[in-house]
Amino acid sequence: MTVALVSGVVWIQHNWAPEAAHRYPFLAFFPIIFIAGSFLDRGNGFFATVLSALAVSYFFLEPRYWIESFNRSDQVALGLFVLIGFAISSVVEALHRGLVSLAVEHERVSEAVRDRDVLLNELSHRTRNDFANVVTLLNLQSRSANAEAREALASAAERVQTIARVHRRLELRDEHVFVDTKSYIEELCADLRLSRLAMRPIALECRAESHSISLEKAVPLGLIINESVTNAAKHAFPDQKQGTILVHFQKVGEVYKLVVADDGVGRKKVSGEGGAARPGGDGIGNRLMGMLAAQLGSKLEVEDRTPGTAIVVTIPEKTVK
Repeated sequence: MTVALVSGVVWIQHNWAPEAAHRYPFLAFFPIIFIAGSFLDRGNGFFATVLSALAVSYFFLEPRYWIESFNRSDQVALGLFVLIGFAISSVVEALHRGLVSLAVEHERVSEAVRDRDVLLNELSHRTRNDFANVVTLLNLQSRSANAEAREALASAAERVQTIARVHRRLELRDEHVFVDTKSYIEELCADLRLSRLAMRPIALECRAESHSISLEKAVPLGLIINESVTNAAKHAFPDQKQGTILVHFQKVGEVYKLVVADDGVGRKKVSGEGGAARPGGDGIGNRLMGMLAAQLGSKLEVEDRTPGTAIVVTIPEKTVK
């Protein structure tokens, strides 16, 4: 192909532009050197330079049809042409090697990303299976336990299921794992309707904005929602009282705000320092929610409303560890 390109330029200059070929014999061969070095096999740029120099010397320099030129200026021009041609070929070869290396590296990185995604999916799948086994074991154990132990085991199983839901919603982005809050919280609320409120005249409303939060935030957030809704279902609506529980998650400025409110019977205020209301009781659910809020860099706040009670957790967007 290189020989054909050089021969074509010689034929065109010799038959179509003899005057231009006599005045500028080297000019038309520079594009051939670039094309041969860029699009043909490695080394063709150098081969095109040598072949073009021989063709110019033989066909267009005096004495014509003789490989050697006796004119000193023609010899200088010929040497300069070879030097420039080799320089162009060297640059093109370097660019060609760089592009090849870049393509190889891109393919390697793409393969690594595919492998990483496969491993993440496999890990998530295995983790969900492990959580499912734990839930099954807890449910089996609860069948042979007394009423109090059965309730405790059922609560533990729900907490494990809440963690498992996170792994169903994992998204890998920019080397980090995220969970979409809208789909995650809506799925959690749907499961709570079936497990805790199916036989109760209590409505559970879910209003969650779509935000990407880290796995470290998603797990405590889901557990707080689970405990809050469970506590409200147990204590806010006695004697099959009708009512509504609202789960509201939104971003306000630089923080995320979670509110779990009910319109139930409310609670008695327990005064702490400064008369501030704080969660009543020392049950495991209240202690767990306090620890989970601390993991999120926040504090659990309990608001008495008319009617009902609200659990408020303000989560910084960037948690300081």
